[in-house]
Amino acid sequence: MIRSHLCRVVGAEQKESSNEILSESMLIRDGFFCGRCFHMESHRAIWFIEEDEVKIYGIDGKLQHVLSGEEIDQAATMEMETGAILKMPEPEQPQSSDDIRRAA
Repeated sequence: MIRSHLCRVVGAEQKESSNEILSESMLIRDGFFCGRCFHMESHRAIWFIEEDEVKIYGIDGKLQHVLSGEEIDQAATMEMETGAILKMPEPEQPQSSDDIRRAA
């Protein structure tokens, strides 16, 4: 569900570039599975299991949007019911590097 939602969200924003996931990696911390990293032509997204969120980064490495698990579930339900494609919200004011938590 996360893969298809990510392709739809990024695809709605980037009309010129491909919204196809080019590679996917499992994130392992201390020997335990903790999430996945998705690489696309214009974005990178990391799904953190413990935090139940997906963080979407631009090609420049800046955080563009954070999707909670609840937001993804609601969007998936709406997409199944209506067939709608959701656009990624416009980024808020630039965040300081102190506000951004990066994957280890």
